[in-house]
Amino acid sequence: MKVGGFIFGASAEHQKQQRKRITATVDAGSTVKWFTEEQGRQKRDPDDRTELQRAARFCRTNDATFTVSSLKGAFKYKWQGLTWFKHQVEMYDMRVVVADDPTISKGSLHVLSAAADIQRARIAEKSKAALDEIKRKLAEEGSHVSKKGKKIERLGVHKKTSEAGKIGNKAQRELAAERDAEVWPIIEKCLAQGMGYTAISRHLNLTGVATPAVKRKEARDTMGLWYASTVRNIVLRRIK
Repeated sequence: MKVGGFIFGASAEHQKQQRKRITATVDAGSTVKWFTEEQGRQKRDPDDRTELQRAARFCRTNDATFTVSSLKGAFKYKWQGLTWFKHQVEMYDMRVVVADDPTISKGSLHVLSAAADIQRARIAEKSKAALDEIKRKLAEEGSHVSKKGKKIERLGVHKKTSEAGKIGNKAQRELAAERDAEVWPIIEKCLAQGMGYTAISRHLNLTGVATPAVKRKEARDTMGLWYASTVRNIVLRRIK
């Protein structure tokens, strides 16, 4: 059995523990190819993590199982990790193993990812309900006392926050549509030639086409590379 053992960015001692967990999880006699990430890289978007992408590519091309010690710490958020794994399974039929959570598997990822999305939505609803309650108290009583005893007399928002947010979201969607339109003719031509997402991303990198993150001029550290998932997202937006 071939295994791609991914060690996410952490202290040297923590990475040593990750390696032990993975080794104890895989079948005896398995051949493990290790991919070790520098500390702090796990906070990046998955598409901008070189070692993570190298590990995934190794597993896809060698029919190996992608193995990580835990999702906790491997990604900024657990839902982000589940979503990334789900895409790998759906797009490349990749096998995955998480040492500290045997419920995560190729067969369960779709359900687990959906459940994580529901949980995120519930948290957002609870946060909105709490904010609405604070607004009500401010309007009726002039102040609100938090659980920690902090007195709040005003919120740092204006009366038309909701409207402003909708306008901002609309503007972002329009900008995204403009960026997609610039590269869409190239992607569409590649699709017509029978190229898959990975081949298209490789073609875009070779021809020097700027990625959406570069065009947005994001402050975060980005590698400026195209990945199959980026191409896939553009295709899905265009065919809706």
